[in-house]
Amino acid sequence: MLAVLIGSTGVSYALPPCPGSHNFNTWTNCFGTVTHPNGTSNYFGEWKNGKMHGQGTFTRSNGDTYVGEWKNGKSNGQGTATHADGRIKEGIWKDNKFMSARKKSKPKPKVIAKRQPKKSKPKQTTSRPATPTKIYSAASGTGFAVINSGYVITNNHVIKGCMKVKIHQKGKTIPATVVSRDVLNDLALLKGDFKPSSVFKLSREAASLTDEIFVVGYPFGKKVSSSVKVTKGIVSSLTGVGNNFSNIQIDAALQPGNSGGPIVNEMGNVIGVAVAKLSFKNVLKKFGAIPENTNFGIKTSVVMNLLQGNNVKVKNPNRSKMKKSDLVQVMSDATYYLSCWMTMAQIKKMRSEKVIFSNVVTE
Repeated sequence: MLAVLIGSTGVSYALPPCPGSHNFNTWTNCFGTVTHPNGTSNYFGEWKNGKMHGQGTFTRSNGDTYVGEWKNGKSNGQGTATHADGRIKEGIWKDNKFMSARKKSKPKPKVIAKRQPKKSKPKQTTSRPATPTKIYSAASGTGFAVINSGYVITNNHVIKGCMKVKIHQKGKTIPATVVSRDVLNDLALLKGDFKPSSVFKLSREAASLTDEIFVVGYPFGKKVSSSVKVTKGIVSSLTGVGNNFSNIQIDAALQPGNSGGPIVNEMGNVIGVAVAKLSFKNVLKKFGAIPENTNFGIKTSVVMNLLQGNNVKVKNPNRSKMKKSDLVQVMSDATYYLSCWMTMAQIKKMRSEKVIFSNVVTE
C-alpha cells in the first residue's frame, strides 16, 4: 500500500485511488477502503466492477486478517489468513475457502560419497538453561493521557505482539493494562495506575484544511534523546489513502516512534492520532518521485467512539487559543514514551510488522 504504519512494511498497489464516493459499486480498476456500516470488517485494496478484485487486505473487528488475491469479491488465489489466536493459513484459496498450502520446490538430491564408518565417540552434552519466557524491551511508541485516572490513547500496532506494555512518565515506569483495542482503526486504550499532572482535551469539531497543528511524541524512541519532541505543520487533506474518511493528512514530520502520539491544534485540543506515512520505496517505485511531508493521523471522532464505548468520559475541549507556555507544559506532561516487551520468539515473529530495536534490553 502507498501508506504504511510508521516503521512497518506494506503491500504495494499500482492502481489509482478510487473516486471519492461511498458507492463502491461503481469502483473499477482502482484501490480504496470500505468499512462495514456496523464496524465488523474493513477492506483495503483493489476493486473491479464494484467488487474486491486483485490484491487486498480484509480485516475483521476480532483481529482476523486475510492478505492476498481476490476475484469477484472473494478470496481467490495466493493468500495468507492470520487468525487472532495466532493460527496462520498460507496457500491457495478458492471462493473464500482454503484449498492447499503453498507448494514448495523440491530440493535437488545431493550425491554423497560413501565413507567407511568411523567409531563415534560419545557426545558430551552441555545443558544450558532455556529462558523462553524472558522478555526484552523490543519496540516503542507514544501515548497520551486523556483523563486524570490514568487512561492513555495509542495505536494498536504499537502494542501488537507485546507481552507487557509500560508507560514511562518523568522517570517512573508504570505497567499498563490494555483496556480495549480498535483493530480496524488502529487504536488502543491503555490504563495505568497513576494520576497524570496534565491531560489533553479532545476536539469535538472536525479539522479544517490548513489548520496549524503540532505532532508530539518520541520519534526513534530514546535513541536520539529521552525528551519529548514536537514537529509543526498543517492539515493538508481531510481524508487518508484510498479516500479513508477516518484519517486526515498532515505535513508535519513523522518517524518510527511517533505512532500513537497526539496531533494538537493551537487551542491545545487533540484533532488526531499519528499513525502512518507514505511508503518511500513504494511511491518511488510507482511514481518515480520521493514523497515529502505526506503523513496521516486518525481523526479524533474515531477516538471518541473508542472512549465512549468504554465509558471513559473526557473533559470538554478548549474554546480559545492556548498560551504557548501552557501548551508546551501539557505536551511535556501528558505525552508518554511507551515500551513494548516481548520474548525472543515474539521478536522474531514481529520483525516484519514492527520496528524492532537493534539491541534489545532485558528487564
